[in-house]
Parts: sequence; C-alpha cells; structure tokens
Amino acid sequence: MQHINTLLIANRGEIACRIIKTAKHLGLKTIAIYATPADEGALHCQMADECYCAGPLPVDKSYLNIENILAIAKKAKVDAIHPGYGFLAENADFAKQCEAMGFIFVGPSSKAIAQMAIKDEAKKIMQNAKVPIIPGSITQDLQSLQQQAQEIGYPIILKAAKGGGGKGMRLVHRQEELQDAIEAAKRESLNSFGDDALFIEKYLINARHIEVQIFRDSAGNTVHLFERDCSLQRRHQKIIEESPALDIEQEVKNKLYQAAMDAAIAIDYVGAGTVEFLLDKQQFYFMEMNTRLQVEHPVTEMITGIDLVEWQLLISDGQNIPLQQHQIKSQGHAIEARIYAEDPLHHFLPTTGTIKDIFLPNANYRLEIGLQKNDKVSIYFDPMLAKLIVHAMSRMQALARLQECLNEFHIVGLTTNLPFLRNICQDPAFLSYTVDTQYVENNLHRLLPQKITFAPIVPVMACMITLLKRKQHLNDTQEPDSPWNKLNAWRLNLAHQEKLTLQYQLEELHFVIDHGDEYHIHCKEKDIDLTVAGFIAGNQIKMSLVEHQIHATFFADEKMIEIFYEGQAYIFKTKTQNLIEDKNQSLSNHYILAPMPGIISKIWVKKGDKVNKGAKLVALEAMKMEHTLCSPKDGLIKAIKFDLGDQVEEGCELIDFE
Repeated sequence: MQHINTLLIANRGEIACRIIKTAKHLGLKTIAIYATPADEGALHCQMADECYCAGPLPVDKSYLNIENILAIAKKAKVDAIHPGYGFLAENADFAKQCEAMGFIFVGPSSKAIAQMAIKDEAKKIMQNAKVPIIPGSITQDLQSLQQQAQEIGYPIILKAAKGGGGKGMRLVHRQEELQDAIEAAKRESLNSFGDDALFIEKYLINARHIEVQIFRDSAGNTVHLFERDCSLQRRHQKIIEESPALDIEQEVKNKLYQAAMDAAIAIDYVGAGTVEFLLDKQQFYFMEMNTRLQVEHPVTEMITGIDLVEWQLLISDGQNIPLQQHQIKSQGHAIEARIYAEDPLHHFLPTTGTIKDIFLPNANYRLEIGLQKNDKVSIYFDPMLAKLIVHAMSRMQALARLQECLNEFHIVGLTTNLPFLRNICQDPAFLSYTVDTQYVENNLHRLLPQKITFAPIVPVMACMITLLKRKQHLNDTQEPDSPWNKLNAWRLNLAHQEKLTLQYQLEELHFVIDHGDEYHIHCKEKDIDLTVAGFIAGNQIKMSLVEHQIHATFFADEKMIEIFYEGQAYIFKTKTQNLIEDKNQSLSNHYILAPMPGIISKIWVKKGDKVNKGAKLVALEAMKMEHTLCSPKDGLIKAIKFDLGDQVEEGCELIDFE
C-alpha cells in the first residue's frame, strides 16, 4: 500500500481484533488503544504491534476522548485511523479533526457523516434522490414531539438522532407513554453517543429490516454487495442476521440495490456504507444510512468472499474498488448469531463476570471474538461478547451447522443468551423465515429458555466429575498411596463409602457413594440408584452406564461444576450459597435490591413517598442500556441508599421499602 503504513484502531474488543487481522495481512503496523483498568492486557492489545492508554473508565474519558486518541495517533506517527463501529465511528467531529491533523480517516468524509447523522436532513436528501422514506422528523422539546406524534399517528418510534445499534430507541404506543420514553431515550443517547437529540418516526408494524451493503470510491465507482436480512431483533437490537434475504422478489431486490447506491451518490459517499430499509410486503422505505462498517459485515464477506475491511483500507488509500459490479457474486447462504452477556430468564438484564473458560465448536464456522480466558466483562461496554457465523450452500445446511455450533459453544463465568439463540434456531417460524421485526418480542413466551429439568444422568455426571477430579488430584500428589492422603472414608473389610452434597439452583442434592471397581451412587432427592464407571480427560467426561456410553463437556473449579450436555448447560455448586431468586426485581427484608451492577441514572421517588405497585423507582444504566426498576407492590419509601450517578453492585440494597 502506498500511503497507509501505520494504522490506529480507535476501538476495542472483537471489531478491533477483526481489523488488526486484515491490517497485518496487508503488512501494516497496528496501534491499539485501551481504557484502564478494564482493557489493559486485552486481546486486541496483545494482537497489535503497539498499544497506548486512551484514559480511564468511563468511556467518555477514553474511547470517546477525541483529544487523547488524536494525541496517541500523533505520538505513534500513524497514517490512518480506523474507528470500527460504535464509539466515534459515526462522529463527524472526530472525522473532521482527523482530516485537519492529516490523518486518513478510514471511512467517509466528515461532511458525508454529518449529512447522514442528522436524520431529518438525511431524509430530505433521500427524498430528493427519489428514495422512499417514512414520515418523521428531528425535534427536541416535548410539545413538538407530542405534536409530531399526533400528526404521524401512533405507534411511533423515538431514535437517537446521532446514533444507532438500538441505543436511545423507544417504541411508544400511546401519548401518555411519550414523556417518560423521551427522557429515557435522551439519557441513553447521551451516554452512548454524547448527544441527546432525538428523531421521531412512524412505526411500521410487521415490517422486515433489510439492509444493503454498498461501496464507493473517490473516482465515483459505486457497487452493492447484496442485501442482509436483520429482522430478528429484540429491543431494536439485532440478534441474527443472514444473507441472502428470503421471499423478496428479484425486481424488488434490484430496486433496493439501486436505491442504496443512489443514496451513496447523493452525498458523494466514499468507503463502506450500509443503507437500511424497512420492507412492508414488497414496498420498502429508507430508514437510515450507517456510515461505517456494520457488526454483521461477516455475513456479506462469507457469501461474496470479499474482505470488507481490506476494501475499506484500499479505498481510504486512494485506490479504486477492486471489482466491478458484474464481477461480484453471491454464493450460498450465511447466518450470524450475536452472543450477548445477558440473562434471558430475567428480562435480558446484562450480566457481568470473569470468563473462566470458553469451549469452541468442532464444526466449520467463523468466530469473531475479542475475549479470552480470565477477561472480566464489566458494565461499561456493550454486552455483545462475540459473533458466530456459518456459511453453507443452502439455508437449510447453514441452519443445521449453526444449531450444531451453538450446541457446542459455551462461555463459563457469566450468563449469556446462548440458550435463547438455540431456541430461536429451532423455532418453526424462523426455520421457515416467516418473521418480522416484532416477531421476537411477540413470541418471547415460546422463545425464552425454560428452567431446565434434567434426566438422572446429569447429577450423576456432576457427582462423578467431583469424585474423578479428587482421584486425579491424589494421583498428582507425591505419595498417592499414603493413607493420610485419602479423601474417602475407609472401613475394614467394607467398600469405601462417602457422602457428597451438591447444589442445583436452590435444591441440595445429597449423594452416598460406594467405592469399588465401579461407583454405586445413591441420591434420595432424585431417586437415583445407579452403578457407573467412567474417566475424565481434560474437560471431557465419559461414563459407562449398563450398556450406554455417556459423553459430555464440563468445567470444574473449587466452587462449581458446569456440565454441557445435549445443548444445555447445568451448573452445580459445591458450596451452598444464598441466591437472589428474582434478579429482575428483588424484594428481601423490605429492601429493593439491585438486580445487576450498574450506575444510578434516574430516581423517581424520595423518602416518604407512597407508591403503588408498578410505579417507577430507579433506573440503572449498564452496558449502554437503561433498565427501570418498578415497585413490586404498594408501599412506602423509608430510605434511598444511593444518589444519582452512584455505581452499585448486584444484590446491594437500593431502597428501604415497606
């Protein structure tokens, strides 16, 4: 490459790792940034040639700190800056300052970003370019928003005017919901994008979310790389994306491609961009243009065989698009599933913790991940942990591969949406793809993972893992045959027998084990009385039970055993712990407890207030999303334990309530 020799990646996590891989393939020197203390030693820092601290947490002092990032770019003598997605990726001021300081911004011009960032202006540009639009406008004050909503007609949707990714979005069905929705959307937008401007738009019911990937170079060459279907969403955040989209007439697709390219030409766009549309039956409407690389770009890469990051770098370096439109082909079917740190059984609250281990699938797949063993997942970043992508010659084959991979992929140490993804991939409507943007929300009762009831073999495996790990430990000691090292009870002329207690959810399981050539295991609570043999190798357990062979993957430490068996995860605790039964809204000893770690972003009540069941009490912000805690019953607020802006831990007392 001629002009770009050193590249700074102004991002973190999986997208930073993804960009570094291509940059290294092109022979570029890579510079990473990190925030203390969360990202020091992170995978993207390990992969880069050099890394620099951009500042402390929260992100406005580090990953959103333009002054610090540009100072690092100057110090490291970089030629170009790639913003990834999120953070400063669509910040026109950041792009403008990069340009002013002589750095190549790997993306469109600051002018193009600004034109698409202001949603009202973007719609006017699209309307002039003959691209169909949805009624709506940008406005700030409550009265104007109320008037606009009345004119457009409910339901309406509020969006962050200068953001995306589901942040700062609220669906409003009735006028009485509007004020609270505006306040919440503004807070979330300000936290995620540094701007609380909102855009109001008519909400289309039963529509599909279709987007078109485009590229345009400085010579004016414009191409599309086909479409992606992103209709499977929850809280306006995409869950599963795929390409090609099903059941769209080819004539309509051709019009979509042309509309997307017309949008790029209208603003003299240069680089990679995604034009998003809502499809209502066979009629489509412009929604927005994302002036950056998309989270779901690997789907397009899999069907075209094109490295989109490489194209971004080539075009930013002043080169033309490597292929003409007729040379770009789509082959097979690709699907991407996003893996989030969230708890589906407790209203998808974000989860935090330390990654104890990661078990990867054996099938053919692509994994985009920026995490590794012993990394901590904190409240400060987006909850997306990884992206799992599969590709096959048909959608049916791709689905089968995705299901296999999801069953074999496990992250130990925190709760994820993996069980939820597994359920979606077995859902008849998804299999036939008769879904829309509201499908997940309207069918949560079917898609949510159910509390697991297990066959007797599962607790037997947990018991056997404990016994075999102990035996393995003894064999590793210097004197394994010494009677003083024996953990088992010993009786003259009798088989060894011992007792073991494990906890599953809130139930204690008491095992009595007779030792001999095989293990005879009794458990009264589960009516278990079995004789088994087995061994462990690494993180695999193999057991013989009568004529059956049982095989499973597991993780074990001094506190817990997590077994992965037939696509399910079962966690047994070796020590009884007090558990919060309802993480979403806990009322214990007249206290409202925090269901997750977070920052107090809103308090609706004060000491002495009488509240009714369902009244809003406090809002917690975590992982760039806001979550509201409501009163579980009628009562009186005796005391509020924290102030606005305070950081709280999961399970701590927030409100004294009676």
